[in-house]
Amino acid sequence: MSPRAAEAAVAIDSIMGNIRRSMARRELMRMAVRDLKLDFDPGVFDVMSVVESCAGSDREVTVGTVAERLNVDPSRASRIVSDAVEAGVVKRVASQADARRICLELTDAGRRHALAVRKYKWQRFADALGDWPEEEVVEFARLFTKFSGWIAEADAKRARDAEAAGEKD
Repeated sequence: MSPRAAEAAVAIDSIMGNIRRSMARRELMRMAVRDLKLDFDPGVFDVMSVVESCAGSDREVTVGTVAERLNVDPSRASRIVSDAVEAGVVKRVASQADARRICLELTDAGRRHALAVRKYKWQRFADALGDWPEEEVVEFARLFTKFSGWIAEADAKRARDAEAAGEKD
């Protein structure tokens, strides 16, 4: 790597740290909740996002699905699902495959709130990129997409190398 590229990599690492901290603090979601005057904790939106992302698929959404997708323990998932139900954005329904199992669906209010938050986020992105030439926005999206897969690719390569060397994970 050239000195110029190394300097750019250091800058990228710093920027990624800033983005990670912002995401950990849920700054954009907190802004949306405040500005849209939504009466729920930003964690409720995580549940809504999981439920919405599975809508239309063959997979039923359960508390276990929420725990898996959010990478939290089942008791934490159960609490935030209860918060989402209490907020009126998610409802519990009987499974179509197994009536003993409880599944989750967005309520009409949940769909409206999810759409409002998405539009809010898109507007913030549009504001941030509004002064950029179209070509730069398109190129940034392409490069960001290309870059975002590096961790999974590096982990897969490490696993392949370990397997080739006869090591176990």
